[in-house]
Amino acid sequence: MNLLLLFLAFLLVLAVAAGGILLKHLHRKEAQLKSVLEQSRPEDAPSIPYEMSAIDQLLYDRCCRYMTEHKPFLVESFSLQDLANALYTNKGYLSKTINHFSGRNFRTYVNYYRVMYAMELYRNNMSLRVTDLSQLSGFHSTTSFFQSFKNVMGEPPSHWCSRVRRKYLKDNEKN
Repeated sequence: MNLLLLFLAFLLVLAVAAGGILLKHLHRKEAQLKSVLEQSRPEDAPSIPYEMSAIDQLLYDRCCRYMTEHKPFLVESFSLQDLANALYTNKGYLSKTINHFSGRNFRTYVNYYRVMYAMELYRNNMSLRVTDLSQLSGFHSTTSFFQSFKNVMGEPPSHWCSRVRRKYLKDNEKN
């Protein structure tokens, strides 16, 4: 009986020691993963106003990276549930994380990426009209594109496009 108790105590000590080693290993891996994600975070991702837990930051960074790499916002019907499924999380938790870190609700978060994409399209092809940009960047209507663009950029898309075109022509005259 004493030998059995001694053996069980020995197993318990081993389990506690292994758990401590595993915990240290997990903390190290979390720090490495966070470092990698911070380095791969897109520059145009909305900034983080203040800190939550490291796990919440990782989810937000994964979300931003997914939006940038896969461009799911180009599908008009893209939903919070679609994004949650892609990131293997639930939509309530994802919604709170997006709201917290971006300062935007899901719809304005998605529209931010759509506006950034429309701007990229225009820089690459200045013959595109504003209605083309609206359709190509996943908006339901030109009206929602105008509103979102003005909310993000502080000016209507037609003014922005004119300014970018003038700058492009001015820069090319010098060359």
